[in-house]
Amino acid sequence: METSAGFWLLAVLLLVGFTQAQTVEKYFRVGETLQLSPQPVSERIYSVVWKYGKYLLAEWVKDQIPLTYYSKFKGRTTVNTGTGVLEIRNMTAADNEVYTVEINNHVQSRAVRIREVPQPEVTVRPPMCGSSLENCTLSCDGDVKEAEPVEYFWKIGDGEWEQSGKIMEIINSEETQCVKMFSCRMKNPVSERRSESITNPSLDRSTASCGNTIKTCWLSGRKA
Repeated sequence: METSAGFWLLAVLLLVGFTQAQTVEKYFRVGETLQLSPQPVSERIYSVVWKYGKYLLAEWVKDQIPLTYYSKFKGRTTVNTGTGVLEIRNMTAADNEVYTVEINNHVQSRAVRIREVPQPEVTVRPPMCGSSLENCTLSCDGDVKEAEPVEYFWKIGDGEWEQSGKIMEIINSEETQCVKMFSCRMKNPVSERRSESITNPSLDRSTASCGNTIKTCWLSGRKA
């Protein structure tokens, strides 16, 4: 997986009220502090329980259970028993999970993780695409249902990565017939992966010379 040491993570805070729900997206970097704030309650708070996935992260019950932190969150976590606000310092990629809080024994809000992007694969359409066709399309495919928002990038031959849409249309020309390889890359706030390079389906191997530099490949990207 291609990623930097300081890549972004995403927490989605879903505040659940009696009549409507409001979703708030929060991005944070590895090493920074994450703060999740439950919706304020009208009554005095007498118990707060935070969970990490299905495991206890912290809990407090007035006059029964002192404020207690569990597992890897010990020493870097603070819960405000007056508001229920959770603060986790020195966040790591491994902390990217589903967080749930119970205020006064009621599930009041939850933070939902974003999944890593899948391994992308470049699909050629039509499958019999070749230099004899006027145009073909390349699709950067993968199941991104739970990995949104996803950005797409394409690499044309030896060129630089350029952001585009999921679908890349190849307009057949002398320039495009000289491009040997294509590859795509998917990226979201927590991860990025690139596909295997594929041979240009429009490559004209009979071309004697393609020149030293290809300035324009006459490609257009669009969303699926």
